[in-house]
Amino acid sequence: MASLTDFFTAFDAAASKEKFTPALQSAAASIDKAALQAALDAVLAGGDDATAAGNDAALKAGFEFATDLVKMLEKEPGPEEKLVLYKYFKQARGEKPAEPSFYQMEAKFKYNAWKEVSHISAQKAQALYIKQVNDLINKYGTRA
Repeated sequence: MASLTDFFTAFDAAASKEKFTPALQSAAASIDKAALQAALDAVLAGGDDATAAGNDAALKAGFEFATDLVKMLEKEPGPEEKLVLYKYFKQARGEKPAEPSFYQMEAKFKYNAWKEVSHISAQKAQALYIKQVNDLINKYGTRA
């Protein structure tokens, strides 16, 4: 399994109400950490079509927590890092971006990034989003 130490350190800080906003603390407190860890282990170890093997609710809740946690980074991620978050976010939510016209460069970058992962399961995308948030926490840290 990929190490998600930074994500789970932030998760524990939120669940114990040591850090972050009340909304983030409440979200963490409502997630079964063991089920989330089991789901992440199963999905990250599996192929592109991997599923959470009965822990899909915990994985979805963990993904939603990560979408809020990423807003607590000490520094804003760079454009490439945001693109990685975007593609996994869209696939995790089952949202297909509209194909842009030739002249819409930013939209074209986003669409092409999503297209790279359009074949993976929503649960794989949720797990990879959480992994990306973990990497960003490791790189930038979080603020209270």
